[in-house]
Amino acid sequence: MPNAVPCLRADVAVRPFDAADGDCRFVVAVDDRHFLVSAAVAAVLEESRHPGTLVSIARRASARLGTPVSPQQVARLLREQVPQVLFERSSEADAPSAPLRFRRIIAGGDTLHPLLQVIARLFTRRWVVLFAALFLVVESAVAARALTAAPDSTTSAQLAGAAVLTTLGVLVHELGHLAACVKYRASHGGLGMGLYWCIPVFFAEVHGAWLLARRERAAVDAGGLYMQGAYLVLLGATYVALGAPCVLAAIVCTHYLMLHTLNPVLKYDGYWLLSDLTGIHNLHQSVRRIAASAWHALCLGQATLLPPPRDLALLGGFVVAAGVYFAYTLAVLGTALANAFARTVESWGSAAHMTAAGTAIGSLQAAGETVLLGALLFMAGGVAVLLARSLAGLARDSSHDR
Repeated sequence: MPNAVPCLRADVAVRPFDAADGDCRFVVAVDDRHFLVSAAVAAVLEESRHPGTLVSIARRASARLGTPVSPQQVARLLREQVPQVLFERSSEADAPSAPLRFRRIIAGGDTLHPLLQVIARLFTRRWVVLFAALFLVVESAVAARALTAAPDSTTSAQLAGAAVLTTLGVLVHELGHLAACVKYRASHGGLGMGLYWCIPVFFAEVHGAWLLARRERAAVDAGGLYMQGAYLVLLGATYVALGAPCVLAAIVCTHYLMLHTLNPVLKYDGYWLLSDLTGIHNLHQSVRRIAASAWHALCLGQATLLPPPRDLALLGGFVVAAGVYFAYTLAVLGTALANAFARTVESWGSAAHMTAAGTAIGSLQAAGETVLLGALLFMAGGVAVLLARSLAGLARDSSHDR
């Protein structure tokens, strides 16, 4: 058949997307992946569910849209704006590479559902207000105790304990996303692990959130941080009661991770939250456009050419959030690296002057400090790679996968 168009896969769903006012978009869902497309692309996809040529699909799409669509436009849309994975002839090799690799599910959605139903009950206004108040009180108490506590060198065992507590907080974070899906009756998967470019991460399968209203999507975006904040209340109360250094270290790490995921430069929770709250489906592209327009207006000295106040507010919020993240990252990772390096040098120096009986223990402790230093260096390098990729993506962003 000349100019035949491959058929759309039967499991592809095309639904209206709740975006900003006047922004008519559709979400295309397949294989737990989601793409945002225009009304014209959605019409062409719907008409591609049955065999046809470019001419017949253009005719049917024109009738659906109420505006003329030529076969040449259909061909260009299919070639430039539609992932080939949506069609029957596509293969796994056709799918674009995803940043999250080596995905492994460690707990399925059905297994977690009873727990998620319990957590979902915390997603009410009353619980949010209560946790917010407790968070402020406990954070103040933690700061007061930490500032008055005597300096104490953290041992390898305490650092291991802090790592366990911090990891538990990350799991709570991902459960928060899934519980928000349960709250709003969105389909969801399970909890898994993977490699996000170069950093090991946990992830939650919240693909059903794409089909929710904007405010509900924002609640799913914020659900992880909400539950992680509640977890911080428990950690903070424990530290105030016991004064354990490992708990304080876990609190510091959890604060950093929460700020890390709020950073809108990376496509983590902060990116999606800001995108859903504003209704802007491609945040990086919009920020780049607003920044270019503002810079052009400033260079010309023409205030009338400045973007609208709403756009400037978005740009300002993006820049402030990114700046706070960068500053905090430099402070936390820089201090941690300096302390780890000093402890490593001190440990190896002490091991070299120990007696034969204590050499083995000293060497083991020094090796542990060296491993910690290596882990921090790896983390710093991973964060640098992620930021470099994301900053480069600000100039060529077109992906809409969650």
